Amino acid sequence: MTEILNVLEELDSEEMDLFQWHLTQGISNFKIPKSQLEKKPRHAVVDCMTQRYPDDARKLTMLILEKMNKINLVKCLQEELGENKETVQSKHTAEAAAAQKQRSKAGAEFVEKHRTELINGVSLVEPIADDMKPLIGDEKYGIILNLGTNRAQMRKLLDYLTTSTLKEKCYQSLVKHERFLVEDLEQSG
Repeated sequence: MTEILNVLEELDSEEMDLFQWHLTQGISNFKIPKSQLEKKPRHAVVDCMTQRYPDDARKLTMLILEKMNKINLVKCLQEELGENKETVQSKHTAEAAAAQKQRSKAGAEFVEKHRTELINGVSLVEPIADDMKPLIGDEKYGIILNLGTNRAQMRKLLDYLTTSTLKEKCYQSLVKHERFLVEDLEQSG
């Protein structure tokens, strides 16, 4: 499975964290428990995928890369495997990735627009930080939890969200844990 490892080596650390997050969340009936992937180097992630899904590890890799809108890496993997044809599923997945990118932009914009209201209004910071931990890392997670107040914790968490992807994941967590606050802020404009 060196082809998969070669492709994953092209991901930066944040993208690799997102790749692993997709593995733990599940995609097309493929899912790997978080405990099997935590703090694992890339080669161990590939080993885990191939042990769990020996016949489908390549397919799983391509599905996740497509979801991440890393179409160039999907093509590289297809070329390494001698699969130069674009499937209907690939086209569909690329369209879904484009739609997801648009939704991600909206979630990131929400977090930026409502920063002050989120700092003042979020009461469940810890579960949101838990959701973000795989993406921001243990050190930043620990710093957030050691701050005294919800406001200080939320402010620090938002300070660590430096990319649209991180802001979108935070938005998804906010919807899950602070649904009413999000709905109120969305209605207020």
